[in-house]
Amino acid sequence: MQFGDFQIDFLSDGTFRLDGGAMFGIVPKPLWTRECPADERNRILLRCNCPLIRTGKQNILIDCGLGRKWNEKQREIYAIEERPTLLDDLARVGLKPGDVTVLAHTHLHLDHAGWNTQMNAKGEAEPVFVNARHLVERRELDIARKPNEVQRGTYLEQNVAPIDREGFEIFDEAFEIVPGVTMFRTGGHTAGHCGVRIESGGRKAVFFGEMMPMTFYRHLPWIMAYDLYPLETLEMKRKLLAECLKDDALVLFDHDPNLFAGRLRAGEKGKLEIDPVDVAS
Repeated sequence: MQFGDFQIDFLSDGTFRLDGGAMFGIVPKPLWTRECPADERNRILLRCNCPLIRTGKQNILIDCGLGRKWNEKQREIYAIEERPTLLDDLARVGLKPGDVTVLAHTHLHLDHAGWNTQMNAKGEAEPVFVNARHLVERRELDIARKPNEVQRGTYLEQNVAPIDREGFEIFDEAFEIVPGVTMFRTGGHTAGHCGVRIESGGRKAVFFGEMMPMTFYRHLPWIMAYDLYPLETLEMKRKLLAECLKDDALVLFDHDPNLFAGRLRAGEKGKLEIDPVDVAS
């Protein structure tokens, strides 16, 4: 997608599945299954969407998917799609991992930081994006370094420690990567979770991250049980949805299996609807 002076490529690290009850929290199953069907194991389909912003001088990747450091049991539990991978999609748009200059981490959960590393011939996890600045909010990195019993299963040391040795670039609250591309802390999902605003040529887009991972979450109360601070999610989502409506901004999704980007509109009785946007235009 040509986006003002930028080009946005919508890359994917394939699909996986998570428990629908956990994904929709307090929302009763008869409601969420109307929009998002589950499989026989109550799992719903998610895709790892990783936008790539090309400014002409910088190649800015937002998140880096699941990676492929999974054993057979884990692949079966999460129904991880082996192909395509994020590296396949990078090659599709003519880039190698070494061409990525910035990796903007919305957070460091296993499905967003997986390609930070891959296993070498010695069975050791080594960095993939060797020329990239790895940007992360301070609170997020503090938690990823020392996760508690609740957080430990979603922060994998092999995704974090090798990059930490090289040095994450840490910020507080907000960080302008380049003029027109800004990371900002949302909280909610994790203490240091971030979204990304993209502005160029009079156009605006917002990558919500886990504030609204799929179109189904346009309903304010539809919040994941995975969110550690759900009331923060509620208020930030309310703010961002109002912002996108006011500014006619594109909404970019991190996990929607069918849609990379959409545009908000007020439907019947004031309910929000999302119209698909052709990302090839």
